Amino acid sequence: MQTLLGFMLAMSVTMVLIPVLMRWAVPLQIMDIPGGRKAHGSPVPRVGGIAMVGGVLLAWTIRGAPSRPMQALIVCAAVLLIFGVWDDRKALAAGPKFAGQAIAALIAILWGTIEIGSVTLDERVPLPAWLSLPLTFFFLVGGTNAFNLADGLDGLAGGMSTLCLCGTALLAFTDGNVTVGSAAIAVIGALIGFLRFNTHPARVFMGDGGSQVLGFAATALVVLLTQDPHTALSTALPLLLLGMPIIDTLMVMIERVLAGQSPFRADRRHIHHRLLTLGFTHREAVSILYLLQGGLLTAAWFLRYSPDTTVALAFLAFALLIVVPLRILQRLGVRVRRARNEPVAALRVAGRVSLWRREVTLESGARMVLGATLTVFAARVLLWGAPPSADERLLALSLALLLCASLFLRWRRSDAGWADKVALYSGAALAIFLSKSAFPGPMHLGLTECVLFALLAVAVVVCIRSLGERTFSVTPLDLLVLLLVVTIPNLPDSVASVRSLGLAVAELVLLFYAIEALSIAARSHWRWLSAAGAVFLLGLALRPGL
Repeated sequence: MQTLLGFMLAMSVTMVLIPVLMRWAVPLQIMDIPGGRKAHGSPVPRVGGIAMVGGVLLAWTIRGAPSRPMQALIVCAAVLLIFGVWDDRKALAAGPKFAGQAIAALIAILWGTIEIGSVTLDERVPLPAWLSLPLTFFFLVGGTNAFNLADGLDGLAGGMSTLCLCGTALLAFTDGNVTVGSAAIAVIGALIGFLRFNTHPARVFMGDGGSQVLGFAATALVVLLTQDPHTALSTALPLLLLGMPIIDTLMVMIERVLAGQSPFRADRRHIHHRLLTLGFTHREAVSILYLLQGGLLTAAWFLRYSPDTTVALAFLAFALLIVVPLRILQRLGVRVRRARNEPVAALRVAGRVSLWRREVTLESGARMVLGATLTVFAARVLLWGAPPSADERLLALSLALLLCASLFLRWRRSDAGWADKVALYSGAALAIFLSKSAFPGPMHLGLTECVLFALLAVAVVVCIRSLGERTFSVTPLDLLVLLLVVTIPNLPDSVASVRSLGLAVAELVLLFYAIEALSIAARSHWRWLSAAGAVFLLGLALRPGL
């Protein structure tokens, strides 16, 4: 339960802080001005990293007395945030940026005892200190810069970080390393909260303050996981788990050196730049890189107990399969030809029927089905869901109060605020958790659940298609969510490879889309959705617990 609370806390804090910080971005001079290699055309606030780090640090510190490595990670994140925000404001030279990264790496190594101290051949082979310490320093600083350099398109660095950390968390929980798994889940929560603002066209960037902390955290956590003396995991797995940022950084630096240039010189040699040059759109380029990192995550799972040489060869083969075709296509001047440059037009349905003397369109009918299905599911959880624990009842009460406060403060507003959505999404996660923890009850609840979510899926599709431009279109973030839902629960022998968990994740994603579609479709009637959510959460808070 603490892991779930950490995820929701990091996500909620990030989503609440970003709109507030966006208003202060201009006075604080934390804006990303377009020009040069940048793909955006207007100034964008670079405050997403501040919000994410705030959410992550809060989630990490509420877990009680953190271990020594986690204490060091908290301090390292604060140091990198300070240097990163400084760079976002003043555009630092390479020297001060490297100094901040070096300070963080030394804190992690000397205080946090985070160290690459062994390699896996036929068995674990310890490394001497003269080799392990500089290797760890190089890997931490290199991983930090790899993620920083990957932050070149909307949603790219955030989505790749999410995939890397999901792989780390899955391996950690399956291997019994709850500390690393919970820390990774908290960062994933902050990333999910950030990505809704960062998907193309982005309304906010994470900035160096966010990308450096993300890169360092992902690198340090995967080192902690694979260097655990109680694990049999391959120590070379970081190459696959952090695969695409590492491949991109090595490719670019090697090409610069071969061309007689500085390896740190900024240019348009990155993989995402090459995909744009080949004619892929912004969203297509990001989606392709998500899929490639998803393939590396899957490879890491199946090779998790292999010797380091096998993992390194798999990484090298994957890198060549990416880099060589890109170079060949670019030299040949190949460009992707699109049959249509415009997005597919939304489905417009003009059918109308009369229901109780009221004209009902397919769109309004879908809204009615959404509302009715969510109501029945909420009643099912209240009546036959698992009794909530004291922590769960406290969480439900807090979310209900948040919805009530939002209703009071935003009553005259024409649409729902982010506080409403955070509370509703968190309430949906709690409802799924309680529904899956329940014992079998009356009314053939399993069949009822199948019918409910089948209706919900149809209504969501119809509602989204009917709303057209007023709702979200399919974005790389949606692809990222679907990729995680399809891949992680189906990896064999993992802690997630159980039917109930895979079904729970799929149902949770469907509930999220239903809430978003209904909140947009309801427009000025969003208050009814928030009020209904508050009533449901109060019902959970007042229900007798465990």
